[in-house]
Amino acid sequence: MNQYSKTPGLAIVGFGGMGSQHAKMLGSVSDVFRLAGIYDIREERQQYAAKLGLSPFASYEELLASPDVDVVLIATPNHLHRPLSIQALQAGKHVICEKPAMLNAEELEDVLAVARKSGRVFVVHQNRRWDDDFRAVKQVLKGNSLGKVFTIESRIMGSQGIPGDWRTKREFGGGMLLDWGIHLTATLDGARTPEPHLLQARAYTGRGMRRQRQTVPVI
Repeated sequence: MNQYSKTPGLAIVGFGGMGSQHAKMLGSVSDVFRLAGIYDIREERQQYAAKLGLSPFASYEELLASPDVDVVLIATPNHLHRPLSIQALQAGKHVICEKPAMLNAEELEDVLAVARKSGRVFVVHQNRRWDDDFRAVKQVLKGNSLGKVFTIESRIMGSQGIPGDWRTKREFGGGMLLDWGIHLTATLDGARTPEPHLLQARAYTGRGMRRQRQTVPVI
């Protein structure tokens, strides 16, 4: 039974590139969520949201205290995902968090424990799982049309300063392997591929210049 007497209200925290895109897309699912407002620490983004006819909250605390907000969508730099998610869950809100969920598995376990204790839902937005190419690969694997799959190679690239801004800084949880590479591991997991024995990640910068290489055994 639906616990809501009206369409659940969703508030967006972080009104940068992804946050503003989420606000735009919510118009196509207005029967699922209604946009209850936004909050960003930058005043210019608050003003921009107001110009768009949205309702900016004065603070994160005000957002969490609002009875009009049932769900919090977190679209901030990655290092803020854990504290903001915990605050929202403890305030009785459900949470949709941008990828990567956290900076490491321990942080994610912390958040999931709070979600269980509060009886609220925590979910990560992995948008690439709805891409046509991923869905095609998933169907091929499910149908076993290629026979036994023993190796999968996938890659993701950026150029012309993209990704930029905080996404290039380690202290904010940036970098290609974590911020964008998570798309690759998430799609492999979402495709229900056979249990991997080894994950190998490589990152490069410039023409043929190797930046990082890491081999990770999976237990």
